Amino acid sequence: MKPLIIIDPGHGGKDPGGGSNEYWLEKDMALEISKYQYKRLSELGISVQLTRNNDMYLSSSKRSKIVRDSEAKYCISNHINAGGGQGAETIHSIHSDGKLATKILDKIRQTGQKTRRVFSKTLSHSPNLDYYFMHRETGNVETVIVEYGFADQKEDIDRILKHWKDYAEAVVKAICEYMGYSYENIHKMDEDRWKYAGVEYLHTKGILNDLEGWKEKINEPMPVWATTLLLKKIFEKLKEED
Repeated sequence: MKPLIIIDPGHGGKDPGGGSNEYWLEKDMALEISKYQYKRLSELGISVQLTRNNDMYLSSSKRSKIVRDSEAKYCISNHINAGGGQGAETIHSIHSDGKLATKILDKIRQTGQKTRRVFSKTLSHSPNLDYYFMHRETGNVETVIVEYGFADQKEDIDRILKHWKDYAEAVVKAICEYMGYSYENIHKMDEDRWKYAGVEYLHTKGILNDLEGWKEKINEPMPVWATTLLLKKIFEKLKEED
């Protein structure tokens, strides 16, 4: 079955990528981001494929052929930028309306990452052809190149090291919204589940009545008087069970 989307971790093997620094090689960071997105899209029931799933070299012709042969509808090509600048950007084909690229960058912006622009680029000698081979040679597969930030800019380096998974997740969310798939950040739910364990337990014991109300206020501070009343109620409940 052909996938709906194919994810391309840029570079690989003997090609480390220009978006490398002392903290990462672009080929490795791109692969980590891509494998995360592959896993998340699979969890959400979206058919997905990778151009590579390990540290292997792909020539431009081989890479674009994998994308073409996949017959996917969309391709996300993951990269880290370099050469002076700050923030994420997305690049779409000159033959695309750029809506998916725009949505992806908007979602990355919402995570707190700086963003630059959504753009396309033509060959200097042929304005009817795309500049990037991932647009020019991937056939009918609509490809968006995602640059998550700059490997030679301190603030971007710090943000990518701390938040690359948030940026990868933002792309997943953008894809779901654009394609009309239901999105659920199950990793965020897993992170927060421990917060609700206490109120859910107390609800089952009859200590708390408004379970959803407590969940909505789970991160709010509790005043001393409310804490003492809650402890009083728990103590009384324990005495009843004795």
